[in-house]
Amino acid sequence: MDPDLIRACLADPDELAAQRFTIFREVARLANDERTVATARELVIRLLAHKATLPEGYDALLDALVREVGLFPYVDHAKGRDLEDQILVEAHRVHGVGEERFFHSLQLSVFQELVAGRNVVLSAPTSVGKSLVIDAVLATRRHKRAVIVVPTIALIDETRRRIASTLGQSHDIITHPSQARLEDGRPTVYVLTQERALGRKDLGDVDFFVIDEFYKLDLREEDDERTVDLNLCFHRLARQGAQFYLIGPNISSVGGLAADYRHVFIPSDFTTVALDIHHFNLRQRGEERVEKMVELCGTLAGPTLVYCQSPRSARDAAKHVYVGCDLGTCDATRDAANWLAHHYPPEWEVVQALRRGVGIHHGNVPRAIQQYMVRAFEQGKIKILVCTSTIIEGVNTVAENVVIFDRRRNAKTIDDFTFRNIAGRAGRMNRYFVGKVFVLEEAVEPGDHTVDLPVGRQDAATPLSLLLDLPEDSLSEVSRDRLAGAFDGSMLDAATIRANRYVPVERQDAACAAVAEILDRDPSLLRWRGVPSSPQLRTVCDLIYDHIDRGNSLRRHGIFAGDQLQAALTALIAADDLRKFIDRRVRERRDDVGISEAVESALSFLRNYVGYAFGRQLMAVSRIQSDVVLRRGRGAPGDYGLFAAQADSLFMPAGLFALDEYGVPAEIALKLMRAWGRIDDVDQGLRMLAGTDLNAIDLQPFERELLLAVRTSLPSRAYS
Repeated sequence: MDPDLIRACLADPDELAAQRFTIFREVARLANDERTVATARELVIRLLAHKATLPEGYDALLDALVREVGLFPYVDHAKGRDLEDQILVEAHRVHGVGEERFFHSLQLSVFQELVAGRNVVLSAPTSVGKSLVIDAVLATRRHKRAVIVVPTIALIDETRRRIASTLGQSHDIITHPSQARLEDGRPTVYVLTQERALGRKDLGDVDFFVIDEFYKLDLREEDDERTVDLNLCFHRLARQGAQFYLIGPNISSVGGLAADYRHVFIPSDFTTVALDIHHFNLRQRGEERVEKMVELCGTLAGPTLVYCQSPRSARDAAKHVYVGCDLGTCDATRDAANWLAHHYPPEWEVVQALRRGVGIHHGNVPRAIQQYMVRAFEQGKIKILVCTSTIIEGVNTVAENVVIFDRRRNAKTIDDFTFRNIAGRAGRMNRYFVGKVFVLEEAVEPGDHTVDLPVGRQDAATPLSLLLDLPEDSLSEVSRDRLAGAFDGSMLDAATIRANRYVPVERQDAACAAVAEILDRDPSLLRWRGVPSSPQLRTVCDLIYDHIDRGNSLRRHGIFAGDQLQAALTALIAADDLRKFIDRRVRERRDDVGISEAVESALSFLRNYVGYAFGRQLMAVSRIQSDVVLRRGRGAPGDYGLFAAQADSLFMPAGLFALDEYGVPAEIALKLMRAWGRIDDVDQGLRMLAGTDLNAIDLQPFERELLLAVRTSLPSRAYS
């Protein structure tokens, strides 16, 4: 009986009953052959889905097969077994992580490599449980300072919650730039994005670090700036001798790792769930694809993720689902929808979908609301969660089904690597043995994905922004010549160019010339400190738009000149809350722009530009004017640091704004501040949240729910 026939029998209860003995005999044969053990493992997982229906005697056979293929987390630990089996099971027990946990065979081998002090690069499917190895290594307390680098702030919070639940009593956990390290003798775990890791000055004694989704080290990824930061972060930590553990899915080879970074590369197809993939080969355009998505969402019983290529596609898909499935008001999400309708325009599709029990999760949804959507999905309040690429970058949740509505990411066709990342979200260990993936368009072409680290392969195409922050002894001869040429051809000091490495040198030079002209005309427009006047803000906004940004990111936010940027910033500063700013953007939208699109455009501007890019760009102008003023001997230069820091927190108190990362929306944080008074930093806010009687504050049910969810995730030692 071949594997395909076994799968067919396992999909039919009558056939399984008729062929049970033959199936077990064939799976045992496959499990005893190293060449076919992966196939046997997948079939054992499918058998586990039928465990409750097996007659007496077969459960013991299944338990033996589970051990044979290395799936020890699935072993029935209540059953008696002989001494040899007991020893084998105990060898896979995970110590120091709270609840009883067991490694499967791949996890154990990776753990053993790490505790032996070796560097490990692991490529394995999404569902394999790579994070448990991190927790187990940390629990050994072999490392005094550890850093976990994750690609998104959403994953910072998810990782923090996981580690706090397992190691919160024994380790200090730092996630925010404002948090200082406690010198209390306990191990410290930093959970940071690459930007935050580069910004910290206290990582010089880190002895172990992890890079999650390490494929983002490859410069072929879309966001070169963040990729450069990740490479610098890796190089800085590895160069000081810290042991590393790089994890990610579906990588066939890794290149560019320096020879002195001796490492073990473990590419594995080990999986803890089985996948059934269904292709419908429907056309991209036309109604059939929408109709099939609605049909699936209406008939699938388990929790379902729907992948869409963009926020616009997600909005449309969600509406098709709740209209096509004729979904009424959902009691489980009523409080959340009512709260959102009060703080955002009620026409926003996120609100409308949530009223019907359909969640929407993409990068323009406020971070704390994203966290609620995932939590509600895991709790069963939401059965259908419509996502964009956040499904692979910011969501780590349990779903039985994945519907791939779009075969694209933005406007680009996804490759096999991205497809497998998305499909890997179906099924979850010990919950859904067989995940179901429904691909509405034609299949993605299979292929291999390789990762090359640019530091180890420097050439004429290596970004200068990477070379500018590398130590001299890490540069190739070609790179040294390129940097020398950049410095020699610029009027700016090399230190200024290095500090502004995010800005191409030619743009810095153009800004330098413009700054020199403004200083000759009216020095007061640039030599300011603290908060700028209106003419001063207009001047720097013009410099940013014309020379630093050149409209590259600002045009995506509907801003086409410096005075428009100034107007948007002024409106944000003047607004009492974010709702007023969003309402203004909705009122001023073009006739061809819908309300939902205008709301999400405003949210994207706040999060991706004001809260991230603007401060960097403003500080680039600040350094350039300082360079020019000092070089010309024109007195004290300006310093825009305070205003840049205010922009990073959307001109809200920084400690208050930082609570958003922990799941407290800005609107609720403002209410807490009115009850508590001033909040100076995130730690103070978290301590107050942990110790406050929530019944003493006028909170809506949804607000109370969010705050209680945050409190349960805080390390008890730090905030009790």
